[in-house]
Amino acid sequence: MEVQIVSGFLGAGKTTFLNKYLPLLKGKTVVIENEFGDVGLDGELIQEDLPVKELYAGCICCSLALDFQKGIKELAEQFHPDRIVIEPSGVGRLTDVVKACGRAKEKEGIDLRITKLIVILDITEFEDYIDGFGAFYLDQIQNAGLILLSNLEQVSKEEKNRLISEIREVNPDAVIYEDDWRKMEDAALLELLDMTKDYENDPEDDMEEIMMSPASADKIFSSMSIENAREMTAHELEKALYGLKDEKYGKVLRAKGIVKASDERVFHFDFTPSIVEVVDISNAVREKKADKIIVIGCNLNETAIWELFSI
Repeated sequence: MEVQIVSGFLGAGKTTFLNKYLPLLKGKTVVIENEFGDVGLDGELIQEDLPVKELYAGCICCSLALDFQKGIKELAEQFHPDRIVIEPSGVGRLTDVVKACGRAKEKEGIDLRITKLIVILDITEFEDYIDGFGAFYLDQIQNAGLILLSNLEQVSKEEKNRLISEIREVNPDAVIYEDDWRKMEDAALLELLDMTKDYENDPEDDMEEIMMSPASADKIFSSMSIENAREMTAHELEKALYGLKDEKYGKVLRAKGIVKASDERVFHFDFTPSIVEVVDISNAVREKKADKIIVIGCNLNETAIWELFSI
């Protein structure tokens, strides 16, 4: 069974990529979504009609390791898929996710082979996140086979070229697509994946070196969830999201959610320090559960954040 991992730091655009990529895959595909917050959300945003298993309230590489092993086994036995596509939490190390697959192979006796290690990278946050999170952040980039860049429209051509050069220094072996992958034709995207080398090691190899990372995500990041949020117009929601940039809320790295407006419209929103996006999804094909918000960051002021969104 083939395993592909679509990784990337908080808010880089992993789910957006999956909605573009999953419909192109032939054969039977199942998806594992790992949400660091204590409620699941990304599984509801996958538009393709595929089996999705959500694991939340931690990382599959540390606190949810046993759940992950069992989840892979359940999917393999129930669906007999050709592949599993894994979207780890935005704060998981790619090397630790690979090792988690190795543990699942060893402990559950699952015949799996990791092929593609795909990383979505927000180019606008690259330097700040290196300064803020160092090796923890760089792990995803260093081990990627394919790197796709998000938010290119926010940087100049000169800045883009400079940052791509820095990314190449971190990982000179990866395929780096330098244009907007969201605009790629389907055939071109599949060709790009074909050009990307498969992961070469067995995931069991050297597994004992890092059985539990001393700097696990649970020790660095925190999260909170809000359900039954107050109804907001698009303008009110945008105002609240821009407010999250204020230091009084802590260091908010990621917020996302689905909320209702008073006129019964439904909005999906994304927040990172550089991006605030509110989209009307009222006419989406799949019914969305509204009033679900997840906030991830460091030293979060949960009381202040709760007051910002709750009734």
